[in-house]
Amino acid sequence: MTIVLCPACEEDHTLGPPSYARWLGPDGVAYCSLHLVNRFGHGEPLVRLEDYEPPPERKPPAPMQEGAPKPKRKRTRSSPKKEEPVDG
Repeated sequence: MTIVLCPACEEDHTLGPPSYARWLGPDGVAYCSLHLVNRFGHGEPLVRLEDYEPPPERKPPAPMQEGAPKPKRKRTRSSPKKEEPVDG
């Protein structure tokens, strides 16, 4: 299996790590679903890459067991409160 990453995802990591490319765009470049639709719209036919295989499934996180301690929340520093002038 050849892993092909979406070139648009590789350029911009704001959505997280690059996605696997599964569709062939009309320009001949392989894209993930998001970027194919973003560039060419919903009217383009979907042409699947020949050697595409879905990424291995990730194991979901284990459910919290009853009685187990909850993870501690990270404390954030609050800004000091400003005193308002008193009219008197």
